[in-house]
Amino acid sequence: MTFQDLTPKKKIEHIWEYYRVHIILTLLVVFILGSWFYNAKLKPHKELFSGVGILSYHLPGEYDDILYEKINSELNLTDTNSEARIEYFYDDENEAAFFSSMIEKFLAMLLTGDVNIMIMDGDSIEAYAAEDYLLDLSLIYSEEELERLKDEGLLLSSSSELVSEEKYYAVCLKNSALMAELPNYDEEKSYIAVYGAVENTENPRKVLDVILNEEAE
Repeated sequence: MTFQDLTPKKKIEHIWEYYRVHIILTLLVVFILGSWFYNAKLKPHKELFSGVGILSYHLPGEYDDILYEKINSELNLTDTNSEARIEYFYDDENEAAFFSSMIEKFLAMLLTGDVNIMIMDGDSIEAYAAEDYLLDLSLIYSEEELERLKDEGLLLSSSSELVSEEKYYAVCLKNSALMAELPNYDEEKSYIAVYGAVENTENPRKVLDVILNEEAE
């Protein structure tokens, strides 16, 4: 008796008997690809409240995303359709070109508005300030707030021969209890700044307040 002579039920039993491993593996691959496609293309994503880019640091996996959870919780965004996103741009000593690709990704996200807050070391912040990338903090802080931060020695500023008035562009994170919770993070030498092309300064200001331990309104 050939396969063609079998009844439909017997044909199914025959196929399952000899090809069940292939069938299971095929279904598994289809499920994985389907899940990926749904999450990447079809699943509704939350709107961007504000994007934070942290340079030269990668949060260890066992801590999950402690910074993401705490910021969104403090801003009461956890159960809303908006979220503050955290992106880490770091080096991999095993791949020579890894960090340069990370920098390219960082700059691309700045230009597209997916990152509008940057956290990095003082020298890097100064380099971005020299290229006029950073927002003048007087646009989001009052004179009294800037004076207080200045008196506490937390502000980085610049001026020039053409513009004598100081431009404040970054705040030191050495007093941030939130950043101090991150394992192996050097908050003493790190600064936070806002990208100058940001359209909505209210949201970044609220994120800064949380990171700097100011009360978000």
